[in-house]
Amino acid sequence: MGADDTIDEVEEGVAPWDGRRVPMTLLGGYLGSGKTTVLNELLRRTDRPIAVLVNDVGEVNIDAALLKRRSGDTIELTDGCVCCSIKDSLSATLAELRARSTPPDHVIIELSGVADPTQVLPWANSDGFRLDGLITLADATGVLERLADERTEPLILRQLEPADVVVVSKSNLVDPAQRDAVHTALRERLPAVTLIDDRADSMVSTLLDLATRRDRDATALPPPSLLDPHTVELHPLPRPATEQALEQLLDQLPDSVVRAKGIAEGVGGNRLLIQQVGRRRRIVPLPRAEDQEPTDLVVISVAGQEPARVEITSLNRSSP
Repeated sequence: MGADDTIDEVEEGVAPWDGRRVPMTLLGGYLGSGKTTVLNELLRRTDRPIAVLVNDVGEVNIDAALLKRRSGDTIELTDGCVCCSIKDSLSATLAELRARSTPPDHVIIELSGVADPTQVLPWANSDGFRLDGLITLADATGVLERLADERTEPLILRQLEPADVVVVSKSNLVDPAQRDAVHTALRERLPAVTLIDDRADSMVSTLLDLATRRDRDATALPPPSLLDPHTVELHPLPRPATEQALEQLLDQLPDSVVRAKGIAEGVGGNRLLIQQVGRRRRIVPLPRAEDQEPTDLVVISVAGQEPARVEITSLNRSSP
């Protein structure tokens, strides 16, 4: 989806899948930032059916052992994943997904290298879907030059500023001095955006993978990797918990946390979905169509920094 693409107005209709909402993640970044590499890594490691929407499905390098069938602009994998090219419009492609009798566990849209993410964000909350996060890649080998070029700087900033998490990609291809310069430049321009350095593709795929469900658990941990540059911790949630108390818990998470997710039991027995991506957080009622047992709070932190330490006892069960 290019910068000049016209996005149809998001229309509300009859909610598919009995009201269930599928989490949707947008993956952005300028040309050559490594988005397709991230998607290939995710498809190799995921164990649940997801839908990946890309501009050219031919660029996704599917392992022959995973390939079930290929039909035109659609590739189906043996584990239930599907990769589709965005054809006439994103509206039409999402309509095709809604027409499926069984929803995917997660939808990932790979934005084109010249797309403005704010033009696509409304679709993430259209019928049948809910926004899980916007992750934007910044290529360590070229982002400084593009930010210094008045022709490309406006677009680069439009891609980076609305992100929940900005990941410095390809940082293993530059020396420490340039890596530090990239971080400094991005910090100066994006003081309110969570910034992490990814020296392994698995970091981003883990952030994406956490949105999928395993055995009806939206917060189950993704498969571990010894090379993952992050730490994952589980924190038990008290029952019941008020939204105010949960907000207080999230306030205690350190800056090293890039992702947190869980399902709490509310005071009235209802379920509350907790999710935090970067600095964006939501605590919302879980629809009946998505109902499941309460879970622990899953917290992903950047490795090498202080892991998340929260005082669970501060969640007073009798809080108003």
